[in-house]
Amino acid sequence: MLEVLKHKDIDVAIINFNSMGSIVEVKEVLNKDHMPLSSIREDGALDEERFIKWWVNRGISENREEYKVVMRELDDSNKEKLLFLSKGLSLSDHYWKDKLNSDNKWKNINFYENEFDKSLGNLFFGIKAKNKKYSFNSPDITSSGNLKKRWDIREDGKRILIKTGKRPYMQEPSNEVIATNICKKLGIICVPYIRNFRKDEPRSICINMTDKNKELVEAIDIYYSHEPSYSDNNMYKHFLKCALNLNIKYCIEYLDKMMVLDYIMLNHDRHFKNFGILRNSDNLNNYEMAPIYDTGSSLFHEDGVGMIRLPEYAKTRTICFDTLEKQLDLVKNWDWINSFNLKDIGKEAKDELLEIPSVETKRAILLGKIIEKRVENINIFADRKENKRRQNNLNSDKKDTGNSGNGGGR
Repeated sequence: MLEVLKHKDIDVAIINFNSMGSIVEVKEVLNKDHMPLSSIREDGALDEERFIKWWVNRGISENREEYKVVMRELDDSNKEKLLFLSKGLSLSDHYWKDKLNSDNKWKNINFYENEFDKSLGNLFFGIKAKNKKYSFNSPDITSSGNLKKRWDIREDGKRILIKTGKRPYMQEPSNEVIATNICKKLGIICVPYIRNFRKDEPRSICINMTDKNKELVEAIDIYYSHEPSYSDNNMYKHFLKCALNLNIKYCIEYLDKMMVLDYIMLNHDRHFKNFGILRNSDNLNNYEMAPIYDTGSSLFHEDGVGMIRLPEYAKTRTICFDTLEKQLDLVKNWDWINSFNLKDIGKEAKDELLEIPSVETKRAILLGKIIEKRVENINIFADRKENKRRQNNLNSDKKDTGNSGNGGGR
């Protein structure tokens, strides 16, 4: 069956789907400029494989907690079928699909301005609908990640994302709060998280960073907006090159801060789908780095107390650039770090973790001390880099002075 991919009300591509909701082929590209960044090659041709991957990755992760339970409740459906039934509508970006020649308008169906059904999101939290009546008019079909989560609407109309933690420690919601606290102290722009409880289950809550005019483009789409070079497998350099081509503002400064935050938080889960850029979806300009978000899978969140130790071990290699230690070598500027503002962060982190019933005291104390040690390491590293920079400048001045003298004597 033929459907049209839309970007708001712009027809972008005609797509052939099968009866199970999977893409068979892209029949025709109608507007290259509004296609997902990663789906158009540098020569202007469609990369159909990447396009299909982009579409499928909009769906619920098959590693999501309760995924199989939910699919059984929905009569053994699958993520691609759900995507098809939901039109692919999202609270992250402004893409969707519809029947050819439909009269539907984005303003009448998008989740930023219109109500959505919460039954499917509730199902992930064990709340079943009466008579198994579930609506697919839900942004929970296009939310990524492995933790249980659901979208909701506050009384003031703000769209909020609610996430839990992973057993046995359920620590991720507190990790988000700790990361938010660090960002505030260091002046890093981030999505602010708060933590509360439903019964004894800790949950993190954040307000959506996108709106009806501003959408998220994940870093993976930026990375593949230009073909990676096999002669230079440096992922950091390639991402910067792609960002430069898109005229994204303050990308280096952003990555500096993200890598320092991830080092302090021992975040091994930074990957190209949990950071990105915001853009105006109408004119496709005004690119800016999105606030830092999704730092919950950090601070040994899955490991027993016996595994909580330093120095780092192999697990703390991130998917993006390198190990957390080596990523510090990529940081260009250290002037923005005011370590004095972090002097109490270890204690504050310990106190936050102790709010979680499943986090034992010893665990919280160890993690608080580890954060303090990480901050000390950052100070040492920053001082070393600054001293090296000054020495290089001094050597450069001496060289310039010497060249000037030689030139004047000829």
